[in-house]
Amino acid sequence: MMKRVALSAAAILTAALLSACAVLPGNGPSSDAVGTGATVVVSSSAPLPYALVDVTSETVGFLSEPNVVTLKGAFLDKRPKPTQVIGIGDILNISIFEAAPGGLFTPGTAAGARPGNFVDLPPQAVDQKGAVYVPYAGEVPAAGRTIPDISQAIIARLRNRAIEPQVVVSLNQQQSSVVSVLGAVNAPGALPLNSTGERILRLIARAGGPRFEAIESYVTLQRDGKRVRVLLSRILQDPQENIFVRPNDVIFITRESPTIIALGATGLNASIPFDVETLTLSQALGRAGGLIDEQSDPAQVFVYRYEERRFLEKLGVDTTRFIYATIPTIYRVNLREPAGLLVASGFQMRSKDVMFVANAKVVDYYKLLTLINSTTSTVRNVNSAIREVTPPIP
Repeated sequence: MMKRVALSAAAILTAALLSACAVLPGNGPSSDAVGTGATVVVSSSAPLPYALVDVTSETVGFLSEPNVVTLKGAFLDKRPKPTQVIGIGDILNISIFEAAPGGLFTPGTAAGARPGNFVDLPPQAVDQKGAVYVPYAGEVPAAGRTIPDISQAIIARLRNRAIEPQVVVSLNQQQSSVVSVLGAVNAPGALPLNSTGERILRLIARAGGPRFEAIESYVTLQRDGKRVRVLLSRILQDPQENIFVRPNDVIFITRESPTIIALGATGLNASIPFDVETLTLSQALGRAGGLIDEQSDPAQVFVYRYEERRFLEKLGVDTTRFIYATIPTIYRVNLREPAGLLVASGFQMRSKDVMFVANAKVVDYYKLLTLINSTTSTVRNVNSAIREVTPPIP
């Protein structure tokens, strides 16, 4: 009697397990849950609709190019200003020469007593009206003018007062044409630009250089309300990226190690840092310890990321059903195909991508059989214990 009850309980439990495969332990979504075959799948019942794209020989060409933002592409005018102009806040040195002593600015002494017959004015700051004050010349417009233009303007004001005046103007302190270099540099601050023009790397060097390695240092250039962020290593590798800076530019250096997340049936489930600017899917799989032979499904290797709408449209994905500019996207690579590893070698990973390798479907059956075997053993042990404690019927 007790044996029949135990066997009935085992049968009921086994049936329940067979109908409940979905609740078995796992390390992520199954391949069936992600979707099958279609270029794009949108599930209205899913918490977050996504696009599913199979990476093939036709689509890998678009995905083989690293999505690298460039300064030369964002800021088209890379030339420095041809001439340096004075701005509000700049401080000027002004020297006035006269042809003979006894003039407006020189005393009436012998010519040898004052060589050159000149006078140095106190340093003059360009005021908020854009002018500098010169005795007997009044307020002379200076902002937006070159130094030779300012000299000629002062001479014109003094021509009928001084004796054949000549004026030399030089820049004492530059306050208007400055670039702010901030963040992870050794000497952050506002740096004046010289008249010949300076490039980004020179400004970073003048700020003491970066505090961290180039591969983990991002350079953000802010100009006229536009912000572009690139890796410092990109600027070092491509001389065209080392563009000229402009007055009032802001250069901000931040440290951020590019990483991807490896999950699922791989040898290592962890956050994996880049030590190179670009990383392919095959390299990422190698760094994650490869696929687990007795667990993984090589046909179901996924990469999760948020993709730009215009990029998906190039891949032929219908994006009209998505309302956001960046679309949740899952790329699927089939490594069972002979060319699968070649496709993976061309697929470029991006920072913060999630790489997931699904379990083979048979793994769920192994888990189920393990549970059934464990349950049967438990029932057997219970049955034995019942027989031991139950006294024999006379």
